[in-house]
Amino acid sequence: MPTGITCVLCGEPASREGVSGTSLYTVICQVCGKYVSEELNDRGFQRLTSDERAMLSAYTRELFEYDSPTPDLNVLDNEEQVPRIIERFKNKTVQEKLNNLLLYIGRRSDYFGRPLHIQKEKDYPLTYSRNRDEFHNIRQQAFDAGFLRLPSSGGNVMMTWEGWERFEQIRETAEPSKKCFVAMPCADELREAYEAGIKPAIEDIPYIPVFIEKSEHNEKICDLVLAEIRGSKFVVADVTLQKQNVYYEAGFAQGLGKDVIWTCRLDDIQNAHFDTRQYNHILWSTPGELRKKLVNRIKATIL
Repeated sequence: MPTGITCVLCGEPASREGVSGTSLYTVICQVCGKYVSEELNDRGFQRLTSDERAMLSAYTRELFEYDSPTPDLNVLDNEEQVPRIIERFKNKTVQEKLNNLLLYIGRRSDYFGRPLHIQKEKDYPLTYSRNRDEFHNIRQQAFDAGFLRLPSSGGNVMMTWEGWERFEQIRETAEPSKKCFVAMPCADELREAYEAGIKPAIEDIPYIPVFIEKSEHNEKICDLVLAEIRGSKFVVADVTLQKQNVYYEAGFAQGLGKDVIWTCRLDDIQNAHFDTRQYNHILWSTPGELRKKLVNRIKATIL
């Protein structure tokens, strides 16, 4: 049975229920959505600033709104993964914050003119806002720009025609893809790394891995590869064996603004191209190790 608690992220009343067969529980919060954990008080979350906890609320709420897997905060590394999540959401632009508000309202409006209740007290994570005042200002800007208006009855916001036009414009690029493109050599010695490491890690999240087996090319990337990279949310690039096509595909993805997770077998990292060593490669020795590390990296930097 659900029991009442105080959410460690936002400080608001929440409920929790146990996860069968484990010591974990799922927290259900009107502000933060849902997340899984054990005893967060012992992991330093309450020592974070209010701004930092607000960014974690934005992280969990966004996953909840897009029906993504419930994040397990208990497995996040406080030294690397939590700061990455906080930084990613802290760097959202004002325009991204406004756009996300319109996306939320548009997705919840199953017909034109539907009035909705949007409240700063519980909905401020929808706009990646640091606090309720920032959310109020962003919502007011949506009114001032003519995207929202007060409904004649019920609710407190309603999308205008101009708002729907803006929603349609941003939905195509803003709706998250569920695909991950994998750039890696087609080599027998790496077959297990893909089948038992990269592929199941991506499916664990769950995303759809896209790996196009192909012969190595020089500077021309086939149209199929380009299309799949464009249609993926992020890219995993394993540079083991240092094949040029992997670097080209990863570079193309970065040029599109896609997140690229770099991986490399430990015994080959010294051969990695100099201009990519600035990136934090996942170093692995076995497919099992690669799977575990890749799942954690995706949770920290992509979700």
